[in-house]
Amino acid sequence: MSIKTTVRRTVTTALAAAVLAPVLTLLAAGSAVADARTDIRDLARANLGKQTCSTNSLGGVGYMDSCRMAHAWCADFARWVWNKAGLHTDRLTPAAGSFYLYGVNNGTLHTDSGYVPQIGDAVVLNYQGNGYADHVSIVDAVTATSMTTINGNSGGSGPTTSSVQYATGGHRVGQYIGGQRISAFVSPAGIGTTPALAKRLGVLGGGGAVIGKQGELDAGWTPVHGGGIVKAKFDGDMVGVVDAGGTLHVKQGDMYQGWFPQIGNVKDFALESATGRIGVLRNDGTVTVKEGGLQGGWVEQYNGVAELALSGDWIGVVSTNGTVSVKQGNLYAGWTTQVGNAKHLELDAAAGRIGVLRNDGSVVVKDGGLYGTNWVEQTSGVTDFELSGDWIGVVFANGLASVKAGGLQAGWTNQLSGVKDVELDAAAGRLGFLRTDGTLAAKDGGLYGTTWHEVANGVTTFDVTSY
Repeated sequence: MSIKTTVRRTVTTALAAAVLAPVLTLLAAGSAVADARTDIRDLARANLGKQTCSTNSLGGVGYMDSCRMAHAWCADFARWVWNKAGLHTDRLTPAAGSFYLYGVNNGTLHTDSGYVPQIGDAVVLNYQGNGYADHVSIVDAVTATSMTTINGNSGGSGPTTSSVQYATGGHRVGQYIGGQRISAFVSPAGIGTTPALAKRLGVLGGGGAVIGKQGELDAGWTPVHGGGIVKAKFDGDMVGVVDAGGTLHVKQGDMYQGWFPQIGNVKDFALESATGRIGVLRNDGTVTVKEGGLQGGWVEQYNGVAELALSGDWIGVVSTNGTVSVKQGNLYAGWTTQVGNAKHLELDAAAGRIGVLRNDGSVVVKDGGLYGTNWVEQTSGVTDFELSGDWIGVVFANGLASVKAGGLQAGWTNQLSGVKDVELDAAAGRLGFLRTDGTLAAKDGGLYGTTWHEVANGVTTFDVTSY
């Protein structure tokens, strides 16, 4: 068995068709993926009988971080095999259900009972709706009447005693293997492929209602929560809300998914959908983080915290004394002190960039990751600050919002006035600005885009994001 997660179950027909055609071309005979299928099988076979803390066939320990985390590791094994075979594994996490989402996002999900599985496909088992998947394995061989799979975290009394084992049974969606129903097959998307980017905008508004829209800025709104919410955040395909009682609820996938309660006593929280991480800052100043989607296990991180940030495999905190500390890697990694006198922290792990809004209103940013030393002063008199890719956005005390793109010495481009909050998504080319009167304006096309959309009013907070 493996960690479950909520996944996106549906895409529009147009999006699915647009993504599926190039991916199927990649999977044709002679393509990089077709050539890699036997590599997937052979690598999986080379680890038969090994456990989560065994020396794997490539000389490392276990699969991904399965040994240290000691969690159910079928998904860790499958994504390790795909990754070491050189295939696209972005957004796969320790959750078995992340493979279902991967298939949706890349156009390689097969839920038709007529689909003939291929060597190297992932097999998602016991998908129960709303993103629940009990297990994921890898196709080893297929005959006219049966299929053999290779399974991480199989047998044993728990994750530390289970091993990589064969299973034999049905070979079509709807049939059973190892006592579990085959819900879907997922093919690897290939080497160097880029799935279509899905853009989202989410709003917490009057009465604590949460709404979101996906796609273009003139798309319609989807009701996400009916009301009574005190905090809401959107990240990729995750949405989280905190109710009036302080309980965090999260959903992942399309915005119609059901809510899953996570933890109580919540002051604030952060989401990182690409790595399946959820972080919580409790009212007592302690921080705990889980990975593997909604069903992962919590790992205590820090205490005496005023603010929490997640980005990729980075976790950042601002202590109540204003000290910024950041860690990179697994949830047990050590902390690296960054800078003091901090009011607000921004991280972008993919860009290797860390930024801090100080208590005096000045902003400083550095490239080079946790161990970069060249902090560059950006500007002063700032009340709000945002990082995304190589974009930096600020709101000055007079309400003017300005954004820069490129190097840390780049010039600023003024955007709007009367602003209190800026949110950016460089990958999507989208900028959003919440005015002091509660109206929300956004545009696509980057800093120099000229088509502004008035997208909502009565807005408390908002997010722009993509996946």
